[in-house]
Amino acid sequence: MEATALSSGLRPLPNPNGYRLPRSCSQRKSLPLARFHSKETPFNPQGSLSITHHRELSFKTNVFEQAHPVTGDLSYDDTNRSNVAEDKIGVLLLNLGGPETLNDVQPFLYNLFADPDIIRLPRPFQFLQGAIAKFISVVRAPKSKEGYAAIGGGSPLRKITDEQADAIRMALQAKEVAANVYVGMRYWFPFTEEAVQQIKKDKITRLVVLPLYPQYSISTTGSSVRVLQDLFRKDPYLARVPVAIIQSWYQRRGYVNSMADLIEKELQTFSDPKDVMVFFSAHGVPVSYVENSGDPYQKQMEECIDLIMEELKSRGVQNDHILAYQSRVGPVQWLKPYTDEVLVDLGKNGVKSLLAVPVSFVSEHIETLEEIDMEYRELALESGIENWGRVPALGLTPSFITDLADAVIESLPSAEAMVNPSAGVSEDSESSDAFGYIMKMFFGSVLAFLLLLSPKMFHAFRNL
Repeated sequence: MEATALSSGLRPLPNPNGYRLPRSCSQRKSLPLARFHSKETPFNPQGSLSITHHRELSFKTNVFEQAHPVTGDLSYDDTNRSNVAEDKIGVLLLNLGGPETLNDVQPFLYNLFADPDIIRLPRPFQFLQGAIAKFISVVRAPKSKEGYAAIGGGSPLRKITDEQADAIRMALQAKEVAANVYVGMRYWFPFTEEAVQQIKKDKITRLVVLPLYPQYSISTTGSSVRVLQDLFRKDPYLARVPVAIIQSWYQRRGYVNSMADLIEKELQTFSDPKDVMVFFSAHGVPVSYVENSGDPYQKQMEECIDLIMEELKSRGVQNDHILAYQSRVGPVQWLKPYTDEVLVDLGKNGVKSLLAVPVSFVSEHIETLEEIDMEYRELALESGIENWGRVPALGLTPSFITDLADAVIESLPSAEAMVNPSAGVSEDSESSDAFGYIMKMFFGSVLAFLLLLSPKMFHAFRNL
């Protein structure tokens, strides 16, 4: 699945068995051209089934967290416009990617699990990354194919993202900003590496990176940004290109208003809109990312929900709401509460009308079309919920596209050459100890072999 089993990928994947780049770039379709503040609340990785209370929030729409230090004014006035007028501007949209046909499912899964930060192996076992990825992708592929077959035989994510790229290009053009807009996918075509090659070929001199994830996570935006940093560091031309990275944009007024518009519209399809529970379902991440790695995803997600509900409240919409996390996978603990468990509990507690809101997705894909529309809808109806609705993904919503274009324009003055703080770090001293390395490989191989033969581990992989 496109976002199932994510963690954080840091660098381009290897190419065992030809899975990484099974076709040359020339054989693919050409790439399309074209703070807020809140009162702190205690961290709660376990989640809660209680209804979320609103926090006092305020907007600052022109502030972006950057992947590197940023200086200067982020506003885009006439002076700043003239400063970048001679630049050839590029915008790179980042997304996860997804298999376009059923035959693409297994190699897509391989690319996903071959990422050393998705399957996080201890250092002695990292040489087994490719073998483990192959094993999981083979075991997992049949079940994943069923899901993609149910939504038409492949992911619509590339088509939708291409359309969003074209819409953003036209929105920028309407604001008198000429820009080429590119699409870079993390685990399938067009890969981020392909987009970067095209950016270099087009001689882009100022680049804005816009991940299509409203909230930041090390498993999504963080993964793709680190791939970019690696690519730019290795290329003398790209290393000099000023780059602005929009790390998250859930706090933007345009995004919040667009989400509120869609929710308000869908509520009116119910016979009694005031009795509908607004059910936000976000993609989950392992608890360890938040607790051990400092991932701000959960905090940003909760703040995002508060902003949307505050906007709805200002319009007179007083519905109860709840946030849960979907798409968990494997034996590790993920952010709670879990979507499937919450749906069962809501049905038991007498909730009859529910409006599902896929809050971490801006495009329709397997997590919305199959997981929410089919699996969770069926579970909700079986649990006693009688009236089900679902807010569509933002997609090409005009107000949403316009706001993304505004975000690009506002970030242009902050662009500067990428900095990789890890540049120059020497290889781990353990690798220089040949004997120790060989011993670790030996014992690692034995342990990994035993784990892979374990019925419990096999069952866990089958249910990824």
